[in-house]
Amino acid sequence: MRIKLGVPMSLFDIAMASGGQILTEDNTLISYISTDTREICKGDLFIAIRGESFDGESFVEDAKTKGAFIISKNRNSADIYTPDTRNALLLLAENYVKNLPIILYRIGITGSVGKTTTKEFLKIILEERYKCHASTGNFNNEIGMPMSMLSAPPDTEALIMEMGMNHPGEIRKLSKALRPNIAIITNVGTAHIGNLGSRKNIANAKLEICEGMDDGITIVPSDEPLLASAKNKKTYSFINRNSDYFFTSDSTETLSVFWGENHYCKATFAPEGEHNKICLAAAISAAIESGLSADELARGVRLISNDNTRQSVLFYEKYHFYNDFYNASFESVIALIRLAESHETNQKKSLLLGDILELGAMSGEIHFNIGKSISPLHFHNVFLYGNESQRIRLGAIENGFPNERIYINPNTSDPELTATQIRGGCDEGEIIFMKASRGTRLERVLNCFMTKGESDG
Repeated sequence: MRIKLGVPMSLFDIAMASGGQILTEDNTLISYISTDTREICKGDLFIAIRGESFDGESFVEDAKTKGAFIISKNRNSADIYTPDTRNALLLLAENYVKNLPIILYRIGITGSVGKTTTKEFLKIILEERYKCHASTGNFNNEIGMPMSMLSAPPDTEALIMEMGMNHPGEIRKLSKALRPNIAIITNVGTAHIGNLGSRKNIANAKLEICEGMDDGITIVPSDEPLLASAKNKKTYSFINRNSDYFFTSDSTETLSVFWGENHYCKATFAPEGEHNKICLAAAISAAIESGLSADELARGVRLISNDNTRQSVLFYEKYHFYNDFYNASFESVIALIRLAESHETNQKKSLLLGDILELGAMSGEIHFNIGKSISPLHFHNVFLYGNESQRIRLGAIENGFPNERIYINPNTSDPELTATQIRGGCDEGEIIFMKASRGTRLERVLNCFMTKGESDG
């Protein structure tokens, strides 16, 4: 990853901000920071960070050969020495943001599902009043989030950062770097339950977002009791009228927003699906807490389109593929199934589902329950891809789905088999709704269909 600093910094200032020791007399002004020598250019600052599958210390000499300055735990190679380069990056980002001249809101977003969508919606809405900077894509870990913070321009008024985690303690570090004055927890699901053991442990890990807050509020769904201990809690709901922010849906595209007892505004919203409306409710709650007027809020919501969600519809060969295979949890797969059920069309609809990963001992039960949620009344076929295909199949059969309309492929190294099953089982114009964890690489099935087709939505 290589980013341009929103405000260039000298090596001496970087050393001070990151808690490092300066080992050079060269006080060059740094404009770019990189953690990847493949992208590095002369004059960049290279931070030698150990990742899941790489160790940046192994590439220090390559970075020096390319003319970069170095932050390293190896004194013999470093221009700035630190015993912990990950922590140095977090400290650097924290101090960088503290020195932004006009920043008003530092907003952190976490949750089992919906983080990225909520972030994208909130940015669009807040831009009706503020100059916003948000993390891109899913740059939400101990490397991606601070790099996103460091790219914030000097006129940033609202900084919106997504926070992800796999293990306890990760969000605590991110929160202490961002120091949010508004925190959002979208939900508590089952993502990473194999690492954390229970939904209660997942909730506790999400609540770590409060630990970096000096003041401010935490926005949570009122329907989740595991988040009841959130610091300075503000709640939102489509169900509980006593929530701080209450929402009703008058039609598929219109939301009514209530702030306490008062009707605040109506907003027109294009993206389909209840899961998108729930993300919007979290974003609207944060926008009102950030001072947006009813008119500004309604204008911002109106600007949100399907392009701001992760789903897209592609047409290849003779099929429409509704793809959402960036990542998955039980909750997000169920949301996709419900969205597909409610999708009004004369075309037949099928599902293509891959495995959800990191579920540990609960994997079999969760995949079986996914199968039980699939109704034969709504779907023509079900295509299953991955090690848990048989579990989903058994659940679907228990719910009455005909076995002959279920196609399984437990071998993810053979995506062409699933493509062949689709070609043999689906009619022309059929819509195929796709979902799986990123590690399943479900996009390889879609690649089997790619010739010269174009996206149609």
